[in-house]
Amino acid sequence: MIVAFARELGAGGREIGERVAQALHAELLDNQIVDLVAARLGAPASYVQAHDEHVEGFVERLFRVITSAYPEAYAGEGLPDWSEERLAELTASIIQERARTESLVVIGRGAPILLADRDDSLRVLVVASHDTRVRRLCGRLGCSPEDAARQVRESDQHRTAYMQQHYRADWRNPAAYDLVLNTDRLSYDAAAALVLEAAGKLKVRS
Repeated sequence: MIVAFARELGAGGREIGERVAQALHAELLDNQIVDLVAARLGAPASYVQAHDEHVEGFVERLFRVITSAYPEAYAGEGLPDWSEERLAELTASIIQERARTESLVVIGRGAPILLADRDDSLRVLVVASHDTRVRRLCGRLGCSPEDAARQVRESDQHRTAYMQQHYRADWRNPAAYDLVLNTDRLSYDAAAALVLEAAGKLKVRS
């Protein structure tokens, strides 16, 4: 069984995913992907994390970033391929490899689109209202509502650009998912229970 989540920042996708993974005794892939990609790429995990699910004109900044922050990465044969495209390819490859061999819960990184053709995958979108997302971020990060609103806006923009560039997909299209959860009034435990119930009733496509 594979459960692939897409989520809005502050909607609780990770918290729900953790509960689902524990109940299914499945591997959870979220921030762990950063370390796996970094190991294969030979790049610092902090570098991969900074570009995770982001599209920020990375190609234009490649030489400046590597030569200023990671001068040891420069070799006589040229710069290693730390391109945005390479990061996305490695991320997709790791998700697909893990999905072939074990039960898996994946948070973000285009997993619902990437694994859409698998009969054993449940695709879940987790959303919440803007006010709820801002309030949760304020509580989690101890920031002002203005800062939280800015982070929400930037996260939405980055994820939209990432999904458009690498998957040509609208990640907020409800038709791309088997289940859409609004956590304004659902607790994370209740949302996880709904995911587990849906997973148990998933029909194999003919």
